[in-house]
Amino acid sequence: MIFKKVFLILLAPQIFTILNPKITHSTIIEVRYSETDSMSYTHHSNYLKFYEIGRLSWFKNIGFSYKKLEETGVIMPVVDAKIKYRKPSFFEDELRIQTTLISKPNKFIEFEYVVYKDSEVINEGYTKLVFLDRNSKKPIRCPKNLLDVFNN
Repeated sequence: MIFKKVFLILLAPQIFTILNPKITHSTIIEVRYSETDSMSYTHHSNYLKFYEIGRLSWFKNIGFSYKKLEETGVIMPVVDAKIKYRKPSFFEDELRIQTTLISKPNKFIEFEYVVYKDSEVINEGYTKLVFLDRNSKKPIRCPKNLLDVFNN
């Protein structure tokens, strides 16, 4: 019985990660004065911008250019977003945005975000983006060159 508990506590997370790999990347930002409100709190709307900073950094980290993707006629608007505020941040706070791909993309690509101030979680979020043909504005499958990054 003790062996089973030790296995579940120590090894189960690693096995889950092997079977369901997620690509995570972190980036650091500093809260700018223009991102705060009159009470010196980071305005809530900025967290979506922080997620975008994290997402673009995530793409660069895997060697993929979001700009080049758009130049090929593919755009990726956000179609769903969720934000959970846990604690505030303030002007000049250094924040670490951890961006994680939830699963291999198809017509959609989904990310989870955890925002840390020091080592404390202050915000969590989620975005879902759809791949669209720039001209027709119709959904398309994830471009092959992006899928190749996950298959290699």
